Amino acid sequence: MTAARPCPMPTAHKRLMDCHAMWHAMSAAYMQPDSFRMHLNSLIQGLRNVTFMVQKQKAELVGYEDWYTRFVKDVTPRPLMRWAVKSRNRIVKESDLELLSEAKIRWVADWSTKEERKFTFPPRMSSHEMLAAIFSNPGNPRVGVVSVSRRWVDKALPDYELLHATREVFIELSRLLHAGHTAAGANSCALDEREPACVTPVISVQPLACMDINSSLRQEHLDLEGGFGIDEVVHRIDRNDRQVELAKQRYGTFAVTASSPIEAAPQLMEAARMVLQKDKHYMPMMWSYRGGKIVDMISPTFFDQNGKYLMFHRLADRVETLRADGIVLAIEAWWAPDDKRDAQGLPIPPREREDRQEVLHVAAATRAGERLSLLAPFSRAKSGEISFGAIISDPADEDMSQLGPFMPIFERWKQMDERGEQ
Repeated sequence: MTAARPCPMPTAHKRLMDCHAMWHAMSAAYMQPDSFRMHLNSLIQGLRNVTFMVQKQKAELVGYEDWYTRFVKDVTPRPLMRWAVKSRNRIVKESDLELLSEAKIRWVADWSTKEERKFTFPPRMSSHEMLAAIFSNPGNPRVGVVSVSRRWVDKALPDYELLHATREVFIELSRLLHAGHTAAGANSCALDEREPACVTPVISVQPLACMDINSSLRQEHLDLEGGFGIDEVVHRIDRNDRQVELAKQRYGTFAVTASSPIEAAPQLMEAARMVLQKDKHYMPMMWSYRGGKIVDMISPTFFDQNGKYLMFHRLADRVETLRADGIVLAIEAWWAPDDKRDAQGLPIPPREREDRQEVLHVAAATRAGERLSLLAPFSRAKSGEISFGAIISDPADEDMSQLGPFMPIFERWKQMDERGEQ
């Protein structure tokens, strides 16, 4: 094991770690207006202090003029970074930021029918009170799923929720310090770890998974037709070598060697077929990619159609939090070979058609616009045995008939592009 080198910028590095811990303290205080404001003020000042500490030590830093000049040139035009500088000056010299407590209401009726609105409410108003106020209007929809997201925003930056905004600034500063460490040849630093446990000396140039900007703790969901709430339950499963060995014995071995989601999809289809053949059912699986590597694997489960609508919007939230640039989803589904419409001219979903067929569906997509849809039709014998038909491949899926559920993710990628988030 290689010993950690002395940190080339220990004061700045410690301040960056301080900011990580402050971000989590601010997140934990989200429903407490005064505590949230206090932690926000500390965090914004802490973020600005990172660059002050780097500048203070510039004479001792290898290649400072190169990597710091690139940083300034890159971030100066960005409205978000200008906001961070102005906000620090305002907090120190004038007053608190002018915070607004918003509720973002997202109503989803189907894959193509969606509406989002933002409402301003008193900070201490509960989500149930917000819903009662919003739906007291008889003109509001009564079908589909509605989600309420609590949001703190600064009046000077209305398009960014504040956990999101400060996380983006943190990422840029992490990239700055990473460049300085790389120039000095320091891959790791022997600095003390903190609380929470995720606050370590490791400097990542990518979003940290612990900095969840779309936490379920700040969202509530309601099935409008059933009139009941939809709860999110997350179970974390850590890798267990014994279980991996048992899985190999049950299903056989396979390898996913491709780094591209599009190229990995056929390999993952083969793996999914092996599991379905053995178990007679297949749990949905989604792999998130960033920079050619898998950064997340999740088994999203739903129990009805409204739950499915909600699930794909929450997967879009996850893609945004992880800043994933590619996804592969494997799932059992209903499929029909042609397009049939009802009396109103609306497409009849395969699940409602008598000629429907079960398929194993593996779909892949990238932020760059690549798409691939693979369908493996199958039938079940009375004995339960699975028989597969030929795989149907549609590289473009131009009519979106199979990739319609991915629309929330495609929309989120577009929003990320518009904000310039790389």
